[in-house]
Amino acid sequence: MERPPAGMQPTWKGTFCLRITKIFLPDQTESGIIVLVNAQEIKKLPPGPKAGLGIKLFQQRIRDAAGFFEAMHEQYGDAVYFRLLNRRFCVVYSPELIEQVLVTKRDSFHKGPAFKKTLIVHNPTTLTGDGDDHRRLRKLIQPCFKRKNLDEYAKIMIEATVKLQEDWKEGEAFDMTAVTRKLTLNIASPVFFGRDMHISSSLIEDVLYTLTWSMKLTMLPMASLIAKLPLRNNRFRKNTHEALDRLIYQMVDKARRDEKRVDLISSLVHATDEDGIERPLSYEEVRDETCIQILASHETSANAMAWCFFYLGLNPDVRVRMEQEIDEVLGGRIPSPEDYNDLLYTRAVLSETLRITPPTYVVGREAIEDCTIGDYFIPKGTIVQPFWRAPQRDEKYWPEPLKFKPERWLEKQSLERPKYAYVPFGGGTRNCIGMGFAKLQVVFALAVIGQRWRIDPVSKEFPEVRTLGFYAFKQGLPVTLTERKSFHT
Repeated sequence: MERPPAGMQPTWKGTFCLRITKIFLPDQTESGIIVLVNAQEIKKLPPGPKAGLGIKLFQQRIRDAAGFFEAMHEQYGDAVYFRLLNRRFCVVYSPELIEQVLVTKRDSFHKGPAFKKTLIVHNPTTLTGDGDDHRRLRKLIQPCFKRKNLDEYAKIMIEATVKLQEDWKEGEAFDMTAVTRKLTLNIASPVFFGRDMHISSSLIEDVLYTLTWSMKLTMLPMASLIAKLPLRNNRFRKNTHEALDRLIYQMVDKARRDEKRVDLISSLVHATDEDGIERPLSYEEVRDETCIQILASHETSANAMAWCFFYLGLNPDVRVRMEQEIDEVLGGRIPSPEDYNDLLYTRAVLSETLRITPPTYVVGREAIEDCTIGDYFIPKGTIVQPFWRAPQRDEKYWPEPLKFKPERWLEKQSLERPKYAYVPFGGGTRNCIGMGFAKLQVVFALAVIGQRWRIDPVSKEFPEVRTLGFYAFKQGLPVTLTERKSFHT
């Protein structure tokens, strides 16, 4: 890196360094110092821990990412700047700063490296693409989630949940996270591949394992080189992805021969934008979009369901009120897609769960140019991470923020609360494209299961969690079953 001219060597014990023509960010700089003087304009980095390789910080983040982010917030405030190994990060916590990153200044950022560099996909997708690529994909794929399609998917969701309970017995004990994973997979298989295809749960679990491994790699120096080494995890990833590819390409061939198919892969194969301008998805693009959607929807929906049942078990009054609504709306019959809008309190249970414990609680954006967020300077190449779990649990925006109160969603919402104080599905043009699908899946699971069963966590203590990538139960969620007929005779 070019050094400053003689006579302008920085003194790091002071409060600032000066440079007339270029930004100077030496390896040992501390965040919070003033870094730029240009035409009388002075800007500074956000506060944060002292610079260095950040090895200790990296270890803390790997062990408990959510706890790491929360500790940084408590110590440094609404924007924190730090280094982890070969990368520099800035985490933002306030609704105003989150909105700037996701919406008002989005053109200064591209998608972060978490999914993009995991070797899961090789082409831009709605989750990993940027700029024109992302806009084209959104235009092509958004119609796949239109109301008519969602109604068909909802029928599959309801059927799968009814079938799930066929062998349940009074007093039975099991891991609820295993059940919700099985359910979301049983839904994903016919939704994505059609009713005449099947994808094994073990394959999806294997792909998710490789995703965790790949996400860890993205945080290491020379990640692309490590990914090519003959390591056991690398070989396992290669074999797993090849097995998934065979299934996806087989389905693509079926879809191209039969235009009447209504599964999601067929919708992707035949996707066109409303104006008919954008080129259709290629063979490889369908593969990548399918892969990324399965991974993202499976993990987040399964975790959201499990957290809903955890909070219902801890809040019996809430559960009783939800059961009363289900009984009134359904009258003992199996739900239909049209019932979704009438399940107001059940939907509120999901909204409150996503507020307190959003499965996806942070995202990454990479600054593609020097820019500012709030009053702070953000250098090009910085990974900026909106941590929306913070404002969603902040008493400034939510009375009794840690209390599970679904009824708050049935009340008139405060006009003073910033829009980005609640964004469990992200915001702006990059919000979750499958948001409607995910909500249907969880709400109908609550309604179908809640008709007949009460699910109680074995322990009332808050469970151990794993937080790398998603906020999830670390050791599962042991529960017991009680049939509701004993309460409604």
